[in-house]
Amino acid sequence: MTLSEWRKKEKISHYTLGQMLGFKSLNPATNSQRYCLESKEKRFPRPDVVKKILKVTNKEVTIDDLYKAWWDDEDTKK
Repeated sequence: MTLSEWRKKEKISHYTLGQMLGFKSLNPATNSQRYCLESKEKRFPRPDVVKKILKVTNKEVTIDDLYKAWWDDEDTKK
């Protein structure tokens, strides 16, 4: 399951997910959108953020899911 799919299943906003992942910036939703691969500027999470994603999602989103979503998105750019 991708992080985006998990967020939608749980019916939480990007803002809430950003806060759950510990982002304290002006708008935590921005980081959430990037890690969910739902913005123009996509980002693969750093190892510390990967650990937070695993914890927050109760491992429903796995490391393999994160990599697969990232690579699938990269393949669409070719």
